[in-house]
Amino acid sequence: MLSKLGFPISGLLFLMLTLSGCTEGGREYGKSPDHTNFGSPVDKSTDSERAYQTQQLYGPVSHNNTSLAYNQFLSNQLNAMNGVNTAIVMTTDKNAYVALMIDSSATGTKGTTKETNNQGTNKGFYNDNAPHDDYLPSNDLNNGYNSYETAVHHDLLSHRFKQAMAEKIRLLQPSVMDVYISANRDFLNKMNNYAQESWKGHSLMPLLTDFNQTVERVFGTAQVLPDK
Repeated sequence: MLSKLGFPISGLLFLMLTLSGCTEGGREYGKSPDHTNFGSPVDKSTDSERAYQTQQLYGPVSHNNTSLAYNQFLSNQLNAMNGVNTAIVMTTDKNAYVALMIDSSATGTKGTTKETNNQGTNKGFYNDNAPHDDYLPSNDLNNGYNSYETAVHHDLLSHRFKQAMAEKIRLLQPSVMDVYISANRDFLNKMNNYAQESWKGHSLMPLLTDFNQTVERVFGTAQVLPDK
């Protein structure tokens, strides 16, 4: 009967298999394509599947890195992702550290809590270092008055957003042992200053001690307890 109606049975079976694969093979993320919607899926990923801060799941970690370099290639790759306005990737002897600024090209990148309202103050543009000064540090990438977002704590970034970036980094550079990702504004501005030194042809090794202290403050060293 179906073949008489001009729709071959084989074609119907292919359509049914295709439709069933869309719901069974993938998680239910919503109507937007996965690459533009990083909201929480219905079936949450387990900690064992996490591609970022993985070592911290099993015990305390150390950020005693012995080398430091700005990685232009990985930065460019993350910059091309939806939801990312700017990504600065630093690589060490064992880890990759990502400082980023978020834009509106994807949804579900972070929670509702904002680090800043991005509107400045009544007196003028907001300056962290001198709140009563209308002038902004020229080297800062994000000063709190533009339309791009940052997040005080790395836990405010969604799991799937961080997971996508970490998986891309691990795919492109398999030697990376762990990936740390933050959109903290102070961290972003400091890594931007590091990148500028690298663009000038300067070695980042003189900044290594400061870098290790910075990432220890931003990401911590204590074991991360699994979600209950």
